[in-house]
Amino acid sequence: RCKACGCAMAPSHTVRRHANHGTKVYRYYCCTNAQKRGWHVCPSPSVPAPELERFVVEQIRCIGQDANLLAETLEESRRQHEEAVGQLEIEKRALQRELHRHEAELRKLAGQDGSATDRMADIQDRIRTAQRRAREVRAQIEAFSRELVDGHEVGEVCALFDPLWETLSACEQARILHLLIERVTYDGPGGMVAITFHPTGIKALADELATQEA
Repeated sequence: RCKACGCAMAPSHTVRRHANHGTKVYRYYCCTNAQKRGWHVCPSPSVPAPELERFVVEQIRCIGQDANLLAETLEESRRQHEEAVGQLEIEKRALQRELHRHEAELRKLAGQDGSATDRMADIQDRIRTAQRRAREVRAQIEAFSRELVDGHEVGEVCALFDPLWETLSACEQARILHLLIERVTYDGPGGMVAITFHPTGIKALADELATQEA
């Protein structure tokens, strides 16, 4: 993502012809705001893709070798986990209030004549929808609780990442990165790249690696 514009950066490329080396493809990530409104609106409208991708991979490799970076990564993962669970808890309480309202209205309508039939059917549909979503939310909260990582798991994943990475195909490398990383934010003017991990990505990869080793 482009930090300056707060929007996605989309993959793009150009093809250039060189007198002695034929054609060469140059890959970039381009700010979608700049693509739509003109490059002048963004202070960093593009970044070379290979350099950015190498940097991201190197940062993941370094986590297992740097105790301070490992601790920071673990703390950020826990913060994201707590934030995600907090949002789900808020939604769960809102669904409970919604169900209570619907059930109260349904009881009130039950004593009326047949003219309330359509309204009762609509409320019953709303109750079923809210109940289904409430089950999904509870399942997500339970899943997050099971997938909270500890420092040992993070260290194991990062230690195995380096030797594993070179053996993977490009498709598998992309899958692993998508499993681990929620977003990469590029701050051109500040010369910074921020990596945000998925709250459960490290745990998922740790489980996958443990299965492969078994």
